[in-house]
Amino acid sequence: MNSEVRRDAINHAAARSTDPTTSWEAARSLGLLTGLQERVWLTLALMTPVTDEQLYDAYNRSYGGRGQPIAPSTVRSRRKELQDLGLVEVVDRNGKTKGGRRCQRFQVAQ
Repeated sequence: MNSEVRRDAINHAAARSTDPTTSWEAARSLGLLTGLQERVWLTLALMTPVTDEQLYDAYNRSYGGRGQPIAPSTVRSRRKELQDLGLVEVVDRNGKTKGGRRCQRFQVAQ
């Protein structure tokens, strides 16, 4: 994971110091999201581009020990909600599932 990520002092949303203004604006808007959506966005911001499987695995490494475990479909659903809000975008279809099939990769919206 990228060590350049810092927290915005006002809204506690992450963005990298090298990120464009739009990423900082998106980070500031996270105050309107649920806690789970914010954690999924923060996980994605640290390791893009990423497949849904990679996002789920990273989410579990970061947050899996806190409370009840969540299903892969929960992380996918929160990622899709973030995508619908314009905070996440499809990068390409060059990802690979654990089963070897092609899939989409995602990143924080530029």
